[in-house]
Parts: sequence; structure tokens; C-alpha cells
Amino acid sequence: MLHGVVVITGKPNVGKSTFINNLLNKKIVITSPKPQTTRDAIGVLYRDEKRIVEFIDTPGYHIPHNKLDIHLNTQIINSYKRAEASLLFIDLTRPIDNEDEDVIKNLQKIKIKNIIVVFTKYDLSSDNKVETYKQKLATYGNFGEYIVISNKTKFQYDLLLSTLDKYLTNVNGETLPTASPLTDNFTISEIVREQVIFNTKQELPYSTAVIIDSNIYDKASNVLTIHASIIVEKESQKPIIIGAKGSMIKKIGTIARKELLKIFNCAIVLKLFVKVEKDWRNNSHLLKSFGYKDN
Repeated sequence: MLHGVVVITGKPNVGKSTFINNLLNKKIVITSPKPQTTRDAIGVLYRDEKRIVEFIDTPGYHIPHNKLDIHLNTQIINSYKRAEASLLFIDLTRPIDNEDEDVIKNLQKIKIKNIIVVFTKYDLSSDNKVETYKQKLATYGNFGEYIVISNKTKFQYDLLLSTLDKYLTNVNGETLPTASPLTDNFTISEIVREQVIFNTKQELPYSTAVIIDSNIYDKASNVLTIHASIIVEKESQKPIIIGAKGSMIKKIGTIARKELLKIFNCAIVLKLFVKVEKDWRNNSHLLKSFGYKDN
């Protein structure tokens, strides 16, 4: 049996989350134009009975401003320590810049092994662009392999997966995951949080969390009833989430429910609430209770 952990990294909005969602044929990772929105994400791909690949999508490594940031940075380092390989995503439609350089420096600092450069959005670029970017990246260090993909068409996904096979470990007799470690609660909370991010502005998305209070499935009626709380840090943020006469929280809930219907094969009742937990991003007890635990 072959098994491996693969870390996916790169600057914000280069296609990492879309790649994982496409690969696993379900939405498990937030896709947002706002940077540093990924917090915890892992997906398990069962290619066949002989290959299991765990993918970890890391949040952007950044200067910490609170305990949540410290947790996220620690998560990145711990993920790299577990990994047999790392996929470094580079967007062919954007110039290689300081953000890319910072990601590469972090990879080198942590001494991650087996870095594969993945050029995304090949459908919007050209072979000449690929060669130019290879030359640019060579100035930062040596990378084992380069692969171009398109998330829109899934171009060369198979090549990327077959390339990863050589880095998988033979684990005869060891206990391997028998199901995705993603719980329903994680998936639900991320989808709700995604809509908070899309529909609110400025710093509010970064100071919110979504906690699933209850998740009850009635087999007889085939109805999943979910009660979830959107956590904010300040009383002044609560009316922003609720909106005039409840318009914002209704919008968030309506769109999130539509997304959930694409995943769960049942009717869904989604009830959202807003709670204030002052300065929760600096409260170790709350961070732990919200599921932000160091690996």
C-alpha cells in the first residue's frame, strides 16, 4: 500500500483551493478572493486500493498579530514536517513577485523536501510564459519538477498525480485512514464562513468563526437540521452580520444552504445565529473549543 501526505502552498488566489475541490469532487476548501482565508483543510484522495494521498491546503504564512495567527503559522510548519512532497502553486497570469518569493523562502527555511512547481491557469497562458517563469524560479533555487495544469479543464491532473506516486511511502501493515478526516461539521462551518467572507467587507471576515451547535439528521424525513453560530469579536460587528431587519444573515444562510444541497443528498434546514466572544482570536481556551488545535 502506498500512502503520502502532500502539502499545497503558494501565495493567495493561485488556485490551490479550487484544485483540491476539483480533485476530490466536493467542496471542502473556501475559495475566496480575500487572502489568508484558509484556516484548516485536509482532503484524502483514494486513487485506487493501492494509493492513498492526503492533501493539506495551508493558509498563507504571515506575520502573526494574535494567537490564531500563531496557530495558523504553526499548522503550516507541522504540515510540512508530515509531508512527503510539496506542491508550490504559481499563477501564470500574475507576475512572480515578493509574495511568491516569501513562500519559497519559507519552504527553504523549513527545509521541505520534494518541491514540485505547479503552474496554474495554463489555459490563459502559453508555453513561452512557462519557460520564462522556469528561468525566473531557477534564480531562487532548484526545484525537482515542473507541471502545468488548468483548474478549469483539469488539464494534466493525471500527470500531476502520477508524478506524486514516486514520493509515496510503502506502508505495509500500518493503519491508514479509512474515510476522509473531514467531518460534516467542518464542511458545513467552512461553507457558512465562506459566505460571511464574500458578503462582508474589510477586516470582519478575519475576525469571524463559525461553530456548529447541532447537526441532526432525520432518516425518516431525509432532513438535515443544522444550528450554527457565527462568532464575532465585538458587539459592533454583530449588526453587520445580521443586517437591516435580518437581511444579511438571511442572505448568508440562503446561499450557504444552496451550497450544502450540492454536497448532502437530503433536504436541509439551516438556522444561523450571531454570538459575540470578545477577542476570541487571542483566547487559547476559545481557540481550542473552536477546533483550532496545533497538530
